[in-house]
Amino acid sequence: MQIATYNIWNSEMGMPYRTGCMIHEISGVEADVICLQEVQNKAMASDIAHRAGYPYFYFDSYRDSEEGLCILSNIPFAECESWLDHSNAIFCSVCHNNKTILVINIHLPWDSVAERERQIVDIVAEVHNKKCDLVFMAGDFNCAETSDVHRFLMGECRLDQKEAVPRWYDLASAYAELTASEIEPTLNFRENPRFKHNTIELNSRFDRILLRNTYPCEFPVLRNCMIFGKTIYEDIQLSASDHYGVMVDMEP
Repeated sequence: MQIATYNIWNSEMGMPYRTGCMIHEISGVEADVICLQEVQNKAMASDIAHRAGYPYFYFDSYRDSEEGLCILSNIPFAECESWLDHSNAIFCSVCHNNKTILVINIHLPWDSVAERERQIVDIVAEVHNKKCDLVFMAGDFNCAETSDVHRFLMGECRLDQKEAVPRWYDLASAYAELTASEIEPTLNFRENPRFKHNTIELNSRFDRILLRNTYPCEFPVLRNCMIFGKTIYEDIQLSASDHYGVMVDMEP
């Protein structure tokens, strides 16, 4: 089963041509389930699902905005739910190989450390109320691996006097160790032409896919973890988004 995440950049830069580039990237990764952030509105979510060949999609918008989060799937949804009334997350569950798999799509706020921390604690608490075999959290965390948000999920610190139990695992880190390779940034200020004049910010990996600890059940097998969306399209001199996407290939 392949799961992906992609922040598609709600910006008029390069539009309308960039929409076709996004769809090319989304189609090319061939994920079973893909989480999208910064989707302009429900009409765009429906259009992307149709043109990328996904028969199922779930979209919800933020309060006081048409922009929202979307999950595309080749597998029928067993359940869908939005938590956007209190946290920047939606989720779906699907049944695959006799397992119920929960996929959470998140886009934590960029402008407040305190709000990111509050939301991730709430999201983890919500997951505890769901019965499933595997849980993936995918999206734009808007913070680096050194952040307390990430460390909280890894079981390395508390937030608001709470712990993430069970802990979570960063699949890109696991795959890099398995293959003795470097982890690629998803915000690349040196190579993505969106940032060609930015000489200050450091490359970072805001976009991640995490797996919640499955103990006492066996872990699924991680077959691959890759970055996509790096192509620079000559007609617009941009990549499809200001973020690169992440895809993992798992054997549940």
